[in-house]
Amino acid sequence: MHGDFLGGAAALLYFLAFQVCGVLLAACFFKNERRWVQAVLGSAAGSVLLMWLPALWAFAFGFSLAAHLLALALLLLLTALALWRRRPALRAPKKTAAAFFRAERTLLVPALLWLVFAGLLLHSFRYQDGEIWSSQCTYGDMSMHLGFITSIAEQGTFPPMYSILPGVKLSYPFLSDSVSSSLYLLGAPLQFAYFLPMLFAAAQVFFGAWLFLCRFLRDKAKSVLAMVLFFLNGGFGFAYFLTGLGENSGNFTRIFTAFYETPTNLVDENVRWVNVIVDMMLPQRATLFGWALLFPLLYVLYRAVYERCPAYFVPAGIFAGAMVMIHTHSFLALGLICGVWLCFALCRAVFPKDSGKVLCAAKGAAAVLIVLPVLIQFLVPAVIPRDSALLFVPVAAAVLLFLGALAALLVRAFRRGLGGAVLRTWGVFLAIVLVLAVPQLLTWTFTQASAESFVRGWFKWGNLTDGYIWFYLVNLGAAALFILPALFSAPRRSFSVAAPAVVIWFICEFVVFQPNTYDNNKLLYAAYFLLCAVTASYLVDLYRRLRGLPGRRALAGVFLVFCTVSAVLTIARESVAGYCLYGKDQLAVAAYVQENTEPEDTILTDMRHNNEIAALTGRNIVCGSSSYVYFHGLDYTQRQEDMQKMFQNPGDNLLIFKTYSVDYVMVSAYETGNFSADEAALSKYFTCVYDENGIRLYKVPAL
Repeated sequence: MHGDFLGGAAALLYFLAFQVCGVLLAACFFKNERRWVQAVLGSAAGSVLLMWLPALWAFAFGFSLAAHLLALALLLLLTALALWRRRPALRAPKKTAAAFFRAERTLLVPALLWLVFAGLLLHSFRYQDGEIWSSQCTYGDMSMHLGFITSIAEQGTFPPMYSILPGVKLSYPFLSDSVSSSLYLLGAPLQFAYFLPMLFAAAQVFFGAWLFLCRFLRDKAKSVLAMVLFFLNGGFGFAYFLTGLGENSGNFTRIFTAFYETPTNLVDENVRWVNVIVDMMLPQRATLFGWALLFPLLYVLYRAVYERCPAYFVPAGIFAGAMVMIHTHSFLALGLICGVWLCFALCRAVFPKDSGKVLCAAKGAAAVLIVLPVLIQFLVPAVIPRDSALLFVPVAAAVLLFLGALAALLVRAFRRGLGGAVLRTWGVFLAIVLVLAVPQLLTWTFTQASAESFVRGWFKWGNLTDGYIWFYLVNLGAAALFILPALFSAPRRSFSVAAPAVVIWFICEFVVFQPNTYDNNKLLYAAYFLLCAVTASYLVDLYRRLRGLPGRRALAGVFLVFCTVSAVLTIARESVAGYCLYGKDQLAVAAYVQENTEPEDTILTDMRHNNEIAALTGRNIVCGSSSYVYFHGLDYTQRQEDMQKMFQNPGDNLLIFKTYSVDYVMVSAYETGNFSADEAALSKYFTCVYDENGIRLYKVPAL
């Protein structure tokens, strides 16, 4: 909540210093890339460095100003050393802006998508009539992220703890929020600290995806279509809003008025394949920042693996290893992609004359992985429960077969004298990733993911009621009709690049990796991105083969409308959605708490998700919303019971107040309605220090 113009300016300069140094480092390590490519890769690198360098110093100095100054000093030192050793050409090319635009005019595609995102982002967190308003997609998640941002900056504890479950280590990938905590710590207003890194991350997503697609597909028309299919994704959900239009237009207009009834997110009709921009990138910061690294990394790895740029394995390994606490799902997706790409790379090296046989075998294996879930759906739940541990069996069998094949290929490669080349490329990459990722996994990920609600058998992730094929036809829409033909008719290189999508999809149909089964889509969208690439290639080739066919352009236009209309309606809905997240009275008490309490104080409130104390002040509350803590795999039942006792009978439960180190008790309509707070008893034992507009704050003495 604090922050001013000067603080915002200081935070902006600090942020831009990391961006500039990232671009300079990209110029050092990607010398042969075009300048705008270096800018995209460098921007992503700068964001990663801003997440990690202050965090590394924070282990010793806390999340403090000192840690950030040391991080900046280290950044400048590393950049100076790289410039001295690598000596990149920094002089700007003589090409005019007009010439650049003529050569790269298709960059307007990611630029326009970024403008759409930016407009929605600015609408999603705004001050209106002295209140904080959100859009539809951010109404749920934004309060959690604001709480992480403010608590990390205010409390300075590192590694950070859950402010909504004090005493429990924050194992959620928090670097996507700590990047804003850094700006907030430096004096930026909360809204500015929230927006700035997201705007850059979105640019890294769109332009990083564009980089990869252009390099892989080698055709601007195919790249444009792939971008449209992925970022403007939407199935046939719009059809549910067209019924009965002549009698009742309200069925259509509810898209723009009802809460979460859009053509890409309509749970009652089992429409679960949400739009990428609206329901993934906007509300889910970890996904946004994960993709901001994943897509540029796919470009770098593609260059390393398929275009024989072995030097690229080193920077790829560094930033892949840094991904764990930015977005664990993207790290897992990247690992699966790399495993399949390594297998194909070994096949090319070991069987140079049998590429046709290798391709046939690979497509056969992919067909098995695709057909198996279709067949198993007839056994679930009639024979096998949907959450049975037996669902691990097909995944375990596939993994063992893959590892066996990979081991055999490695042995054969070493026998043919190719071991040195493998070690200098993939070996170096894997070693760097393990050195950087394993400490993160041991410190944070495995401790939380070991809970029973995380990795477990579960069939058909988010499909609630429909048959397997019908679900994907409705949810993926017109593009679904061409995905399999595109994949299995793809030439060797294209199939090998997209093949990891089949592996990811197969695993996600049998195993979930978090309490919320729906969140498997964070892995599936990485697979879908690769499938959109080969599908776009297939469709553009098909369109060109139909040259001379009457109405060819009209057919293509109708197809594009069917592919994107659900997304367009969803984006339109988001652009007009508005919900009051924090009213004037909530902002007033939050301002008082921030000015008159200590950062490490704990306040007893109810468990609403839009909790102004947790989100806006960075203070601890005894327990946050169950929709947050449960889906992070955390047990909150005892705390909830204890909160009931403290609110209803404080005099007999003073030891519980001491157990949770409660410093203040807040009572408003929420606490009275949800916990039946006994204000007469609370006022008897505690001193009221704030009483405005029906909200009271009681000071708990030392117990």
